[in-house]
Amino acid sequence: MEKKLSILFYIMLVLAGCLLITNALAQDNLNRTVALNVKQKKIAEILTIIGEKGKFYFSYSNDVIKTDSVVSIVSSGQTIKNLLDELFHGRVDYKESPGYIILRPTPYRLTLVPDTLAGPGNVYYISGYVYDDITGKKLYNASVYEKNSLESTLTDQNGYFQLKIKANGMITLNVSKELYRDTSINFLNNVNVSIKSREYYYSADAANSKSDRSWLGRMFLSSGQKIQNLNLGGYLSTVPVQTSLLPSLGSHGMMSGQIVNNFSLNILGGYNGGVNGVELGGLFNINKQEVKYVQAAGLFNIVGGNSKGVQLAGINNNDQKNIEGIQAAGIYNMVKDSLKGVQLAGIFNHVSNSKGIQAAGIYNYTRKNNKGFSIAGIANVTGNEASGIQVAGIFNKARVIKGVSFAMVNIADTLDGYGIGLLNISRNGYAKIEVYSNEITTTNIAFKSGNAKLYSIISSGVNFTDKHVYYSTGFGLGHDFIFNNNMSLSAEGSTHLLLAKGWKNQNQINRVSALLNFRAGSKVSFFAGPSFNVYTNYGNHPGDSDIQQLIKNKPGLIDWGNRTKGWIGWSAGITIL
Repeated sequence: MEKKLSILFYIMLVLAGCLLITNALAQDNLNRTVALNVKQKKIAEILTIIGEKGKFYFSYSNDVIKTDSVVSIVSSGQTIKNLLDELFHGRVDYKESPGYIILRPTPYRLTLVPDTLAGPGNVYYISGYVYDDITGKKLYNASVYEKNSLESTLTDQNGYFQLKIKANGMITLNVSKELYRDTSINFLNNVNVSIKSREYYYSADAANSKSDRSWLGRMFLSSGQKIQNLNLGGYLSTVPVQTSLLPSLGSHGMMSGQIVNNFSLNILGGYNGGVNGVELGGLFNINKQEVKYVQAAGLFNIVGGNSKGVQLAGINNNDQKNIEGIQAAGIYNMVKDSLKGVQLAGIFNHVSNSKGIQAAGIYNYTRKNNKGFSIAGIANVTGNEASGIQVAGIFNKARVIKGVSFAMVNIADTLDGYGIGLLNISRNGYAKIEVYSNEITTTNIAFKSGNAKLYSIISSGVNFTDKHVYYSTGFGLGHDFIFNNNMSLSAEGSTHLLLAKGWKNQNQINRVSALLNFRAGSKVSFFAGPSFNVYTNYGNHPGDSDIQQLIKNKPGLIDWGNRTKGWIGWSAGITIL
């Protein structure tokens, strides 16, 4: 038994080693060597060959990186970085991401000229200048930073910088500036004690984050942080904890936009690369990239990437990509892409695509497609297709309704689903006017809106034939069984109020009808059919006796007591299509 366990442990150890080696190679593709022998091929084809040999992909824009040139290249053991230098003559910069090498133009190079002065307690004071490699001009607003200590600064108008760094081992100083190739230099190479290097990775989403350009970002981010983001782009690192008073006053200083924290505490407000845990802000939180799993702020949350988990704000949550989980705000929520979860707002919710639940005091707006459930005090508006369930106090609107839409008024270009409301307005739906008679009211008019699947009926009627005039008003729902172009059967259920000698009468008839329709032309059809009626009297007002006398004389009357009666009736009339 012990021998089997030893063999199993050995196999697992070998597999783990293989995985570590594979991962290490995947993150260092630029230093891998490849053999290459191609003649008269486009650079784009050569990049594809190199990627296939290295089992990764190149990412670049054809508008920026010119790959149409035809070249020949022979290499028996050059690194991929050297091959790229030969192909692009040093005019392209390279960034690694898992499974990718990202190509971007670097028309300029810079030079770092530092000086070091050691202080007590492993503290080092590093100062120097940053120059343009070609012109020798001193560069203003270049980012100078040390990755492990997270110390950073910007060069002044004379290209000068100064940093104070505490370290027990080798220091690697990095310089980045927009449109320049990154440069780094090592210090203290003779020191044998090493420190664990901090893991950095590249994220195109963080490089293009819109959170920096939000009104809150423009208001609270310092000019130094904005320049730092331009220089460092989408490079991020992970740190367990950060605290800040304001975005410019925090434990990570100007590097805060490049840091993903497990726990972030912002007394008033904070700015981070992202969160992988919990973030709390007294007033606001701003993040360049992904946030998970809990984020709460007294006023605002702004997230440049995806959100997952629970997001709470007193006023507003603003997510530039997707959210998966629960999002709640006192006033409104804004999600630029998709919702999967629950979205709650005191006034309104805005999302591009919804597959979850939206609830708002006033209205929900879905810019594209709504496949979830939306409920609003006044309105739900969907820019394209609503295939879920919409419930609103006043109206629902969508270009195409394929689900269920419940409101006083439902509006759509195309109604392919079910509209439940007083009015269902659509270009392809019903807008029928009916004039008819039945055994209760001799003259009636009704308006039908919706489609064959489900339509609404608003009706009113009057009876002039008896001693006392009385009126009816009603609402119902119906479904058409279509046999062919000229014949169909309507199944309808409706409820009607009967009014005599004032509007205080409380006489109600619930009616179920089966009506056979015959089309007589493009605009007219005739219908007739039986109905089953249930009459209920809820009060004792003048005029009730007249109505009750009328009901009492119906043939086949079913008597369920003093207040409730039933009988078989009929309807017949003409429909204007």
